[in-house]
Amino acid sequence: MTQASPLVLLTGVNGFVGQHMALRLLEQGMDVVGIGRRAFCELQHPHLAYISGDMAQESFIKQLVTRHSFTYIIHLAGANDVSASYKDPVSVMEANAWCTLQLLEAVRTDSTSGLQGFLAIGTGYEYDLEAIPAAPLAETAQMLPASPYAWSKLIMASMVQMYGRVYGIPALLARTFNLIGPGPATGVCAVLAKQVAQMEKGLLPPELRVGNTTVRRDFLDVRDAADAYLALLPLASSASGSIYNVCSGTAVPISAIIDLLKRCANIPFEVTVDERLIRHSEAAVVQGDNAKLRQATAWQPGIPLAQTVLDTLNYYRSLV
Repeated sequence: MTQASPLVLLTGVNGFVGQHMALRLLEQGMDVVGIGRRAFCELQHPHLAYISGDMAQESFIKQLVTRHSFTYIIHLAGANDVSASYKDPVSVMEANAWCTLQLLEAVRTDSTSGLQGFLAIGTGYEYDLEAIPAAPLAETAQMLPASPYAWSKLIMASMVQMYGRVYGIPALLARTFNLIGPGPATGVCAVLAKQVAQMEKGLLPPELRVGNTTVRRDFLDVRDAADAYLALLPLASSASGSIYNVCSGTAVPISAIIDLLKRCANIPFEVTVDERLIRHSEAAVVQGDNAKLRQATAWQPGIPLAQTVLDTLNYYRSLV
C-alpha cells in the first residue's frame, strides 16, 4: 500500500454494497482495509488488504483502529434481513447498533486517531411511513420504524449523531433507500431477475412468481449509492453528526421492474401473483427526498433504471 494514499477502513467488504464500494475507492487511488466474516475476500487487488474478523468482539475492533491510521471509515457491515429481525431482535441490534457503538468508541478512545470521516449507513425505513404515506421523505420527516431491523438502524443513527455532536468525531449517516443492481443482493429486483435468468436456462417454467406489484419504491443503483458515499466523506469534518438521504428521489411500482425484465428477457413469461409473497402490512409508497445531498455535493443519480435492471439480469445470467 502507498503511504501517501488515503487509507480507508471498509466494513462489510464482501457484501452487495461493499464490493461496489471497494471498487470505487480503489478506482480513486485509495488504499482499502476490508473487513468481513469470511475467511477470504473474492475481490483481489494490490491496494486492498483483507482482514477476517467478528466486529461484535470489542478487542478485535480496538486493535483494528489502533494499529492503522485510517483516513476514512465506511461502515457497511450489519444485518439487513427484515424478516429475520422479527424472530431475533437481539442479533440484529448487536449487528447494527452494538457493533457501530464499538467502532465509534474505538475511534473516540484512540489518542492517535487522525480520522477525517466516518460514514455509517442507515435505511429509509427508519421514517414513519404511515404518517407520510405518499410524500417524498426528507431528513426532517417523523421517525417511527416498523421493524426491529429499522429500529436497530435508528438507534445506530442516534449513536452517529451523538459521537459527532458530543465528541466531535467527523461522523455522518447516509440514510439509504432501496438499492438494486448487479451483485449478491437479496431485494425484490434481485429475486425477480434471478427467476428470469433461471427461466431462460430452462431451470424454471416461464412463470414469474410475484407479490404485490403495485407498491412503489425508491430504487437507486448500488453504483450510484457508492458514488454518493464517496461524495459525502469530505463533508464529515464540517457537518459532523449530520444525516443525508441517499435515494433516487423517484418512486416506481414493482410492476415497472417486471416490465423492464420482460423487455430484456430472451423468452416470454407469464406473471403470477403468489399470495405467500404479499406483505399485507407494507407501505404503499416509500419515496425519499435527496435535495439535501444534491445541494451539499455534486452528486446526482446517473444510471437509468432500465440499465440497472439489465445489468442485474446479466449478473444472474452469469451465475446460472
